[in-house]
Amino acid sequence: MKTVRKAILGLILAVAMVVGSAGMLWAVPIVNTTDFLTGTSTLYSYWKNSGGWIFTSTGNNDGTPNLPIVEAEIETVLHLGSNFVLTPTNNVTFTMQSDNKSGTWATIPPVDAISFYAVKAGNAYAMYLVNPAEGTGSWSTFDIYLSGLQGTGGPNGVAISHFTGYNPAGSPVPEPATLLLLGTGLVGLASFGRKKLLTMK
Repeated sequence: MKTVRKAILGLILAVAMVVGSAGMLWAVPIVNTTDFLTGTSTLYSYWKNSGGWIFTSTGNNDGTPNLPIVEAEIETVLHLGSNFVLTPTNNVTFTMQSDNKSGTWATIPPVDAISFYAVKAGNAYAMYLVNPAEGTGSWSTFDIYLSGLQGTGGPNGVAISHFTGYNPAGSPVPEPATLLLLGTGLVGLASFGRKKLLTMK
């Protein structure tokens, strides 16, 4: 019985280590191999985008008038139907490195994950797909830098202006009653498993 417990504990620790280190996979420096601002190969930023790049577009993604433009661009690039609808969420925070060109992001309850995000800097924004949806990740303005759509002020022209998280309309958000039911079920399952182990001794 002790061997089974040790094996289960070992499996839990292994999973925890993998999950704990997954967030750091994005912490890989981005080096400019063709830096047209300085003419040298330099370090751009510490964090990479954790989502898959979809497109970079001029203008602004923020605000109601721009949302249909963002949706249409995603429809075109990802070959989605014309009924694709995005819902922006304010339930995302982001941190920045000192140069404001990269950092991390995290969702805030009741939103537990996002499927898309946009990074706005300079005269453009870059859109990313997070598949499967995640509750944490990292961002960088590197794709805006590559597009040459910086704002004024040299390297500072690619400092982030804002970060926007999105989900497709109709994405379910767990309600408190659902979470309570799930929690009660897990507690019951754990109690049942404990009783089963005690009777096996």
